Amino acid sequence: ILLGVLILGTLLLCSACHHKKNKTEESATITLNEESVTSFARNIVESIYNGNADIFNKSIDKNHIKSILSENSIVYSGFDVEGGQKYFENCLRVGDIALQTVNDGGTFAFVKYYKKDNQHHIIFRTYNDFIVNFADYIVDTVKGALMIKDGFIYNTGSMLSKNVEYSMLYNLMLQTNPESDIQWLQKAETLTQAGQHAQSLSILKAHKDALKEYPLYYQLYIANLYKTSSNNFDQQLDILKDEIDARYLLLHKLLYYTNGGKPEKTEETINALIPHSGDDPIYLLMYAKSQMIAGNYQDALTCLQTATESMPPFWDLWASELKCYSKLKDIPGYNDCLQRGKDAFGITDEEVKKMGI
Repeated sequence: ILLGVLILGTLLLCSACHHKKNKTEESATITLNEESVTSFARNIVESIYNGNADIFNKSIDKNHIKSILSENSIVYSGFDVEGGQKYFENCLRVGDIALQTVNDGGTFAFVKYYKKDNQHHIIFRTYNDFIVNFADYIVDTVKGALMIKDGFIYNTGSMLSKNVEYSMLYNLMLQTNPESDIQWLQKAETLTQAGQHAQSLSILKAHKDALKEYPLYYQLYIANLYKTSSNNFDQQLDILKDEIDARYLLLHKLLYYTNGGKPEKTEETINALIPHSGDDPIYLLMYAKSQMIAGNYQDALTCLQTATESMPPFWDLWASELKCYSKLKDIPGYNDCLQRGKDAFGITDEEVKKMGI
């Protein structure tokens, strides 16, 4: 290539022109608007149901997340530690989580697009075993392609970038300075896993100022709070309203009221969540479950029938509907629902008997 200054200059000029042309073509192919961003989101969902997690994984702008992490010198030094880069990338394998959810019998869905402060947002929902989570992602163009820059994760109450940052910090501190305040977060985590909730909560309260920036702190705090104050858990959550994002608290209230069989409170919480998350038919299932626990099987069935029309079949939705028909002694409805289950899941009569429905 280096045959002379003239040739080199010509090559550089041609290269620059070619690059400029390509960039113009790329810009022309991607228009950042509701249509393109919605299509981007739907393509991610379709890829998950086709068993491909890579499209979702690769949609995360890792360079942008890394630039945010660079502001924390301790965390950024973790990239120089053996396995640091791999740990960072593993923290961002959101596609793997979505695919595992679907493979486990749950669902993954695109719920809502909206634009705020000149930023384009998409909201995804995962569901499995009556546990719901939402992720509110910010989408922008990167080198001619749409990518996810960052996003708020409901069940951690924090941004995706912060989850990665403090997960890396936690891991790094355990390796390099385990005698620091991080020891208390590790101790609280160990106690929580061992079912020693009061002890864990006591440690978390005592070391709040040092640990509250870690998303894991409030995850452990709320998990232990539920176990130690299940009769007034919602009131205990309200005490935290000035410390934690409202979406985080509402999600926990939804699960609490649903599993507690409190339909009115469940409905109230769903109505408070919808302006944030969008109106998702999964809410019908959650509301139906609260009605079932309360013994209101006809009301639950009405919700489930509507949900069945709005979502592809999955186990919890079908099994809940079958149970309602059984409790209501609706034999034709039961038999029709049972056949749909056989067609969708290949379930046998023997397996139904083991379910006790």
